[in-house]
Amino acid sequence: MENTDQESAPLIANNDRPRDLAITVTEHGLLEPVPECCIYKAPIRFREANEKVYTPQLISIGPVFHGNKNLALMERQKQRYYENFLRGTSVETLKKTASYIENNLEPICRCYEAQFVFELEASKFIKIISYDAVFIIELFLRTIGETDDDNFFRGELLRVELPTDLMLLENQLPFFVLEDIYNRAFPEPAAIFSFLDLACWYFDVNKDLSLDEREIKHFTDLIRYQVMSSYPPNSLEGIRNLYSATMLQEAGVKFIGVKNDEVRIESVGFVGRKPEVRNNINNLLNVKFEKGVLELQIITIEYETEIRFRNLMAFEQCHYPKEAYFCSYILLLDSLVDTSEDVDLLVKKGIIVNRLGSSAAVADMINNLAVGVVHSVMLYGQIGRDLNRYYHSSWNRRWTTLKHVYFNNLWRGTATIAAFIVVMLTLTQTVLAILDRSMPTK
Repeated sequence: MENTDQESAPLIANNDRPRDLAITVTEHGLLEPVPECCIYKAPIRFREANEKVYTPQLISIGPVFHGNKNLALMERQKQRYYENFLRGTSVETLKKTASYIENNLEPICRCYEAQFVFELEASKFIKIISYDAVFIIELFLRTIGETDDDNFFRGELLRVELPTDLMLLENQLPFFVLEDIYNRAFPEPAAIFSFLDLACWYFDVNKDLSLDEREIKHFTDLIRYQVMSSYPPNSLEGIRNLYSATMLQEAGVKFIGVKNDEVRIESVGFVGRKPEVRNNINNLLNVKFEKGVLELQIITIEYETEIRFRNLMAFEQCHYPKEAYFCSYILLLDSLVDTSEDVDLLVKKGIIVNRLGSSAAVADMINNLAVGVVHSVMLYGQIGRDLNRYYHSSWNRRWTTLKHVYFNNLWRGTATIAAFIVVMLTLTQTVLAILDRSMPTK
């Protein structure tokens, strides 16, 4: 897609000190994000574990990956959707869109880390935001009313890759920009659905009243909201010496998988087919341990799981360091899974749905997720202490051993009970015989 825009003054010229970007310069000359910043580069300690999960495979959104040759094919699709959007609205609407972006250049830039917009020309930045915002809006509108004449939707692989790329931390547009452009193109009362309705439908997010009151930063933040829908009270003390799932089972802990709540969206009338990738993270943080029973939400492990999880973790570490509750869940999961045997146990108990095929691959993925996490909040400290206490209880271990040795299946349990009855009958007969002999004869 050729850039036909007339070049205008760059955002930063001649390496002068930036004035209207999302940066400030400290006395040491370092670039620091301002409070409005919400789109970050994944920390190096995370990237070293798996660089690929932070890089889009299909489409670039925003300035970070724009110009990547591996993503050039989707630029044609952006052009097609832009032209279609123009036919559905008007040239005047598109002019208002460009004008809106230009007038809000500073607050938009302040949402990005400085390195993403530093020395980027204003005309190019405006065009990137404009085309990408229109593409997302057109995509969502086509998704809810999909027609067979759109070949773009026929590839199943695209249904997986596209929503995955759209939730990557570095591949974002500020949510307020998408909402404002959508509202200008479809003002009330003509708009049946809000942009938030469309985004919730596309990403399988439960839309409730609390979400309407929340200031969503971008799609990564929206999906994290879904994760945060339910979680136990946090604890100030950390989890120490938490044992693996197989070790806890040996101590008598029972595992139960709880099905995630179905997605509920207040708006009705969506008839299109959703993307294939489901987030599968509704109430994922809702973990309970009572009376020896550990309840965890069912979690589906597939190829895209690591991508989504790592981007959510990176966002939490950068933007919500004191509320890094999803990172707490990953640390809990990592403590439960040490080996493929732990994965097999959790699969058997219905907690993990393994779509990677190999239990060892799932164990490796979970173990590597926690690498690099700087933990500032302990969400499961009390559960960890209760599990440790239960594990160290001698009565629990003895009772579990007894059940495992004598009642691990129906036949052995039946044989044990039968043997016990025989012993009791023999003992009773022996006692009666002794009593009979000890009684004086007449």
